[in-house]
Amino acid sequence: MRYQYIFWDFNGTVIDDVRNSLGCVNDLLDRKKRPHITLEDYYNYVETPIIGFYRHILPPEEINFDEISKAFHEDYGKRIKNTRLAEGAYELMHSLKEQGVHQYIVTSNHIDEVTNLVKNFGIYECVEKILGADNTLSESKIERAKGLFDSLGIHRNDAVFIGDTLHDLETANALGIDCILVEYGHQGKKLLRQFGAYTVANLKEAERLIKDDRYVDFHTHSTCSDGTMSPAELVRHAKESGLTAFALTDHDSVDGIKEAQEEAEKCDIEFIPGIEFSAAEKTETHIIGLYIDPENETLLNTIKKLKNSRKRRMEDICAKLRLLGFDITHDEALKLAGGNFVGRAHIARLMIEKGYCKTVKECFDKYIGLGKPAYSEKNELTAKEAVSAIRAAGGVAFLAHLNQTGYDLTQTENLLLELKDAGLNGIEGYYPEYTEKHIEDYRSLALKLGLAFSGGSDFHGEMKPHITIGNGKGDLRIPYYVLENIKEIKKSQNL
Repeated sequence: MRYQYIFWDFNGTVIDDVRNSLGCVNDLLDRKKRPHITLEDYYNYVETPIIGFYRHILPPEEINFDEISKAFHEDYGKRIKNTRLAEGAYELMHSLKEQGVHQYIVTSNHIDEVTNLVKNFGIYECVEKILGADNTLSESKIERAKGLFDSLGIHRNDAVFIGDTLHDLETANALGIDCILVEYGHQGKKLLRQFGAYTVANLKEAERLIKDDRYVDFHTHSTCSDGTMSPAELVRHAKESGLTAFALTDHDSVDGIKEAQEEAEKCDIEFIPGIEFSAAEKTETHIIGLYIDPENETLLNTIKKLKNSRKRRMEDICAKLRLLGFDITHDEALKLAGGNFVGRAHIARLMIEKGYCKTVKECFDKYIGLGKPAYSEKNELTAKEAVSAIRAAGGVAFLAHLNQTGYDLTQTENLLLELKDAGLNGIEGYYPEYTEKHIEDYRSLALKLGLAFSGGSDFHGEMKPHITIGNGKGDLRIPYYVLENIKEIKKSQNL
């Protein structure tokens, strides 16, 4: 069982009441002698707080929300006999209860109304707490959810939010936990998918995900860039570490993909061909490409251009280090790297071997990281060009480790907007270095801009000995359904 804590939305998730709610809205429009809205209209207009919904269907002078709210709940009460539990909700909630899973209801509706319905539907004993509102304004539930989450001391990997609206996804993002949205609820599949949400048709599918222990890693490196395992060794290590699927994303290189693919077939592990482009921007900007065609001409031409640039850049870094008094040469770094690819991590390892620093992190923080005295700017490939090359190769593109850009949230949002216009599909929503604040901020940005999640450990073997494949620093667990979502994105963009 992957999740031990389930946070349930109520209306539209635990109960299937969308058509009842639509009927109540049309009752109001009847009284005001205005035309009815359709279910599609309803899906497009629903938002939190709910007063925003009525701004879509009534002129400002007719919006007295106290009166509207009172009338809606009176009409809802008349229709309550037609309200049913969502299909499979009773069985699933009781099954989870028997298996010791902790369940909570977090709703924008009045707590008394929800409590009565929960009792009437026979699921009261399954729920440890109902967090409802003390009014009928259907306001945000984020603060209540955060208060409960923090009081329980739950690790984010152990919890999931199951809801039906973008506000439920917003709430999950604020908690830093996974989120599954049902398509039969108050906003429907079309709108939810536009915002990068992961959706399921019914609670049977949700149950499969709740219980699915498979996990994945979309960000690893081999000796074909700056990792210390060969592609085949990396595949075997991924399999032995319990991964169901993983991607090889070497820096500016696809040289290891064929070897990794062949070994993955022998080891029976799902393999994703990938790449990590290092872009020439004002800051550290890396673009991950997944499901690329490694033989695509545009991709290969882009890589060819980068190889010469990388050699020049690494030589420049070594020259700057020598000016700082360190006896470091590119030839030495190349020998350490096995004569293939030299990256900053190899230069850092050389500095450690010669006693100039104790860790790779120290080398980056003091000398070769962005803005440090031996840093050398990239100037060959823009982030937009990286995204375009990935998309030309049939891949799905993600901005990697957003925390390393050094940008504030406004700058990050502007960068994401530019890259989305170029074809960016999403961001790394999972990464070992993210703090709780990073997770909340970056996932909220993804929701705002309609971007999906990828993520990974950024495994380099002995280059980053504190990072383990699949688990990062020990608490990274990317669910398999994130991969299913990426497959859906790839399928849709290839139609």
